[in-house]
Amino acid sequence: MKGSLIELGDVTPHNIKELKRLNQVIFPVRYNVKFYKDVLEVGELAKLAYFNDIAVGASAIDFYRKFGFEIIETKNYYKRIEPADAHVLQKNLKVPSGQNADVQKTDN
Repeated sequence: MKGSLIELGDVTPHNIKELKRLNQVIFPVRYNVKFYKDVLEVGELAKLAYFNDIAVGASAIDFYRKFGFEIIETKNYYKRIEPADAHVLQKNLKVPSGQNADVQKTDN
């Protein structure tokens, strides 16, 4: 689109309500106050996406990658938004040497 401007901006106390409004419209779950407090504390890992100065989204992929997650699959998931894609993320955990990776049932 000629003349359109797409930018990423930090989530701040001044625009956190925009993120909350986006999440309420897009997602079927409601995030609690602690979620938004945590978003403000992660600094540059949380971003708002702007299209011509209007907040249109927030990208969390870099946040998850920082903590060792990888995208293993992309699915056509969302019904009311474009793009409709949702990413399936996975993190492989290391088992300390000498321990069995199988889950064992214990009686308490």
